[in-house]
Amino acid sequence: MKNRVVFFGGLLIASSLLTSCTKNLKNDVNDLKKQVDSLNKYNSELKGQVGNLHAILGNDEPIAAVTTFVDNNNATRKVEDVYKFKANNYSTQSMIKNDDGTYDIYIERFSDVNWNEGALVGFTYNPVTKALSHKRGRHYWNNPDPYTSNARYEEDYYSNGLTLNITINHIDVTTGDISLNFSAAGTAAYTSGIYYYYVPNPGKPVSTSFTFSGKCKVFTQN
Repeated sequence: MKNRVVFFGGLLIASSLLTSCTKNLKNDVNDLKKQVDSLNKYNSELKGQVGNLHAILGNDEPIAAVTTFVDNNNATRKVEDVYKFKANNYSTQSMIKNDDGTYDIYIERFSDVNWNEGALVGFTYNPVTKALSHKRGRHYWNNPDPYTSNARYEEDYYSNGLTLNITINHIDVTTGDISLNFSAAGTAAYTSGIYYYYVPNPGKPVSTSFTFSGKCKVFTQN
């Protein structure tokens, strides 16, 4: 009889311990589930913040730029990237109406918030004659090599050996809508005559091309 009492007593203790362990396990599972739910909520909020950041910087009107240049071994090097970000004001997309009816147009896109890599184009547009003047463009990047990470083209200041074309596919000076192709090439004479920091390798040819389709902010010159 005594053995039975001890046996049943042991069963009760074991049952109590099992119930306690099961309860603790359920609590642990519930806590883990709460942590997972909290983590999922945090990830969702983080994704939203990243999405908002991209929306603020803009990523729907990119410039895909390609620059080629000749290095010191006479080999052709290529630098290419897609630059998506833009400022939220007129500084990277402006179409400013001048007193004479022409428009100063400036477009720039970059790939990092420090603004170390990007591409730009600028010119003056005459809506009556469709002529372009004061044409310029640039592609700049960061590469760990001995060459300058910059290809700059200025028609007004460095024209010797420079070919610079901007083709307007579509433009609306009322809404700011614009689509264009940019291409520029500088001979050895061009890269030798321009400030050395403006070209990857002075004395060697360089060329850059890109397209753009997007919208500028329209202003009137004060």
